[in-house]
Amino acid sequence: MLLKFFDRGTGKGKSPVEYILKETDAKGVIREPQPELIKGDPQQTINLIDSLNFKHKYRSGVISFAPEDAPTPEQQNAIIKSFEDVAFAGLDNDQYDILWVKHTHTGNDRVELHFVTPRVELTTGKSLNIAPPGWESYFRPWRDLWNTSNGWASPDDPQRARTYYPGHQALINAQNHRLELAGEKPISRDDARKLITNHLTAYIQDGQIQNRNDIITTLESSGFSITRRGEDYLTVTHNDLDKRVRLKGGIYSASWRLGQESTPETTAGQTTTRANLQTRIRQAQEKLSENVSKRRDYHQQRYSNYSTEYQHSPEMVANAARDNSYQPLNRFLNRQLGDDSIFNKTVSTNSNQQNYPQSTQTEDLGSGTLSNQSREIYHITSQQQLQDQLEMQRQALLKAVEEDDESTRKRTTRNLQELCHSVREGQETAERTNHQLNQSNQLTQQHHQQLIEQDKRLRRRLSRHHERLRKLATNQTEELELFKTQINLVEYSQSQGYEIDKKKTSVNCVVLKDNHGDKILVGINQGDNHYFYSSVNDHKDNGSIIDFIQNRRNLNLGEVRKELRPWINNTYSSTYTPKESTPKLTPTTPDRHKILTQFEHFQLISSHAYLNQRGISPQTSNDSRFQGVIYSDSRNNLIFPHYDREGVCGYEIRNQQFKGFSKGGTKGLWSSRGLPTDMTLVICESPLDCLSHHQLFPDANTRYLATGGTLSETQKSLIKGLFEKLHSQGGQIIVATDRDKGGQEIAQELKNIAPETAQISRLVPKNHKDWNESLIAQIRWEREQQQKRSRGKGFSL
Repeated sequence: MLLKFFDRGTGKGKSPVEYILKETDAKGVIREPQPELIKGDPQQTINLIDSLNFKHKYRSGVISFAPEDAPTPEQQNAIIKSFEDVAFAGLDNDQYDILWVKHTHTGNDRVELHFVTPRVELTTGKSLNIAPPGWESYFRPWRDLWNTSNGWASPDDPQRARTYYPGHQALINAQNHRLELAGEKPISRDDARKLITNHLTAYIQDGQIQNRNDIITTLESSGFSITRRGEDYLTVTHNDLDKRVRLKGGIYSASWRLGQESTPETTAGQTTTRANLQTRIRQAQEKLSENVSKRRDYHQQRYSNYSTEYQHSPEMVANAARDNSYQPLNRFLNRQLGDDSIFNKTVSTNSNQQNYPQSTQTEDLGSGTLSNQSREIYHITSQQQLQDQLEMQRQALLKAVEEDDESTRKRTTRNLQELCHSVREGQETAERTNHQLNQSNQLTQQHHQQLIEQDKRLRRRLSRHHERLRKLATNQTEELELFKTQINLVEYSQSQGYEIDKKKTSVNCVVLKDNHGDKILVGINQGDNHYFYSSVNDHKDNGSIIDFIQNRRNLNLGEVRKELRPWINNTYSSTYTPKESTPKLTPTTPDRHKILTQFEHFQLISSHAYLNQRGISPQTSNDSRFQGVIYSDSRNNLIFPHYDREGVCGYEIRNQQFKGFSKGGTKGLWSSRGLPTDMTLVICESPLDCLSHHQLFPDANTRYLATGGTLSETQKSLIKGLFEKLHSQGGQIIVATDRDKGGQEIAQELKNIAPETAQISRLVPKNHKDWNESLIAQIRWEREQQQKRSRGKGFSL
């Protein structure tokens, strides 16, 4: 038997609980037989784990038995009880929670007892780690005591070395068997190592192999080559194998011998005498008692606010692995009668019988104790046997007395009478002791029943407590949702001294300022209808109304709740009268709100070095038609804002060797200022083309639009509205897109959405791709002509 704790424990409780209870393994193969729930409440364990706010929320592990151990159900229950006594020393059952599930699907009827326990002491809520670093040294005496007392396989026992060490091969074999039964292809395994070992095992069973030298000889005669020899392994290869195979442990160790041919060193390490066995048991008991005593003291000190009425002593825990050995009547009488018990050595016993711990197969985890039950049955049998033996000896002595003299007979009779009197007194004492044990057993059963009732009451209280916590958490979550949706953040901001900037406010966003220079934008999230804000001065200052209060007034969540509850209960009375009425907001997306916040940082400009480089004169950029439509950012990039029906929706970014569009924004239309006298609408692909066209063909009654490239459905809808309005006024439309395939496609789309009777025409540069290139070429040509005229006015002979 071995004990292992898994290196997990930080996730949700559903994962470990489902792992040990699920009908299928990780590969989806059905476990057969199915896992068996032995003890605990899976849902309660999950709820407890999920309710913890610790990083490490649970411990899980397994008590695994070798196939030959074959523990009975009684032994399984006993070892579970013993494990809990050691792991939770000093704690009562209602101070911890643990779930036990048995697995027997791995083959050969091998038993695995899996467990999951939340890392919390239930009465104080403090963390409870039953397997801290170094847990192996704490549990090793417990493991060794059980293995030694029951003759189970020990991980440290060289006698129990396998033929070879397959690692997880036992699990793989079991899974392959289940896959084959399901008609599926088994997963790959180390067939070569298995075949070699099976081949050698047959020779060992026939007695043809006695040691590792015989194994090497057999392998070489079978065509294998030994490439390396270690203390506990052989490495072999064969013509039919594409790689070397390492055979490790068991029969491949240099010290392995068959049967009685072991070396003295091996025999000394493998043979366990009765004295050695008793010494190992005593040492394990002493070490376990010491460990449990320390842990019990630690638990009682750490969880001291919980008073434990009954505590297990370390000796009781150490003896839990052994059957509570009953005391034969002759030994009891010897202790009671002392030297007068002359029959102590005459009662027949088995001199070869070893004083091993008894099996735990009859251990009772219920209300009774095994020690009481065993003594009731054993005392009756031992007393009857002793009476029979005494009677036989008495008859033998009487016969001898008849052949002796009278004085000897009288003396012997008197001794026999005194002896019988002593025996009867001893029997009466034993009966009284047995009666007292029965009474103690009944009291123990009553107390156990009281503990069961107390446990039920505690569980009901705990359930009610969890339900109250759940309702409280739900109510608190619902209250926060009301704060974010029902309280108008614009009105609350005004109550805190902020004023609305009406010029910059749109249907999607309200811009507010305070006297300290703080500037915020407030909107409604289209996804959840939460009011949210963002600060123009600090990009990290954003969020809901709760964040707004905490970032400005440094209140905790409880204080924020007290601040906002009057607003949702309609009990708040403001002493502040806002100067502007609160506009009704249209819900928008966080991306658009981010664009609006960024746009607040931009500066209006009338000239720029990049415009001059592209041939746009200051006279053109300063024209009243282009006032308020050209911006620059903090990096001195040109910004051309795009608008839709709700306001700014994105912006183009231009500079030397750089051209882009705002992240998260959408394309609308860039437009020059419109005047009531406008009768012509010129549509270009970029704002630079619009400025270039105006500089080439100046007209006071012409308005300009830029699409930023190909048309979206939103842009088509906006342009169609402008076309219809201009057509109703008798104006004309000039499509001045680029002189390429893309420009031709845009022109055709614009023609399709224009009214049928609209005056629409296309104007393209004669020798250049777009209007900015045409402008630059025109400026270059004019400079050349100016230079020619300047040279013509020089000196002439």
